Amino acid sequence: MNQSQRTLKAMRFATVLAAISQLLAAAVAEPPGETPNPQDPPSANPAPDVPVPASAQSPRDQAVAQRLVLSRIDGEICWIESEGKNFLALFRESHEALLQGGLIINISSGSIVDAQPLHRELARSAVASGWAALSIQPATTDPGSPGKSVPVVSNPRLDAAFEYLVARGIKNIVVVGDASGAVEAIRYVIEKESAAISGFIGLGRWSAPLEGTDISILDIVGTRDQLRRRKKRIEHLEIDGAGPVFYGYEQEIAKRVRGWLERATPGIALLQRQHV
Repeated sequence: MNQSQRTLKAMRFATVLAAISQLLAAAVAEPPGETPNPQDPPSANPAPDVPVPASAQSPRDQAVAQRLVLSRIDGEICWIESEGKNFLALFRESHEALLQGGLIINISSGSIVDAQPLHRELARSAVASGWAALSIQPATTDPGSPGKSVPVVSNPRLDAAFEYLVARGIKNIVVVGDASGAVEAIRYVIEKESAAISGFIGLGRWSAPLEGTDISILDIVGTRDQLRRRKKRIEHLEIDGAGPVFYGYEQEIAKRVRGWLERATPGIALLQRQHV
């Protein structure tokens, strides 16, 4: 190809490129004869405001609530009172005719409620099976160093979550804890000694004494994350190939948990069917 041929080819390419640019400009331009009215509402909906009580416990909870709204959650943002202040929780109500019970999902300190796929899948799966699900934002304190937080005892939030479900008429409660959230949760379950708490599910890396309770316990661990062996009296569920956060195994775990709930912590509706 000589110089004149290369020049002609470049000119043709430039012509085609200019035509494409004009078409794109016309596609996004205002219609002829119309100008935008500055008093018209914007085309994109602004981020909705999140109702936050004056006694909200922390700016972090407020920020997480805003994030949940923007992510179009399938649950109800609620503010639960604990020790004179309100903390953030996410409640998913089951619309089954007969309610089996309720889950309280307590994640590890420093995490964001409903951010991990497994936590969302567990809640949604439980709701579809007749269980309500209450996911609570863990408490943290800021020591003053940017980017750092220190976990505090979350028993007050757990107890407030428990009372929230009981106030809704839910008497068959299973507490779910993830990692350090499992340590806090099993400690609370043992100290509470309530007949309304029928089961406990521990996820991932956690270790705590289990003396003092005889409720049903399910320990879920990935085969790539086995740091410990539990006592034989509790049930183990090993997820082959999974790590500490169980990415990619959410549906499998949710299915297994549904079966365990039906077998180990049957709700009123299940008991009624079993006696028919």
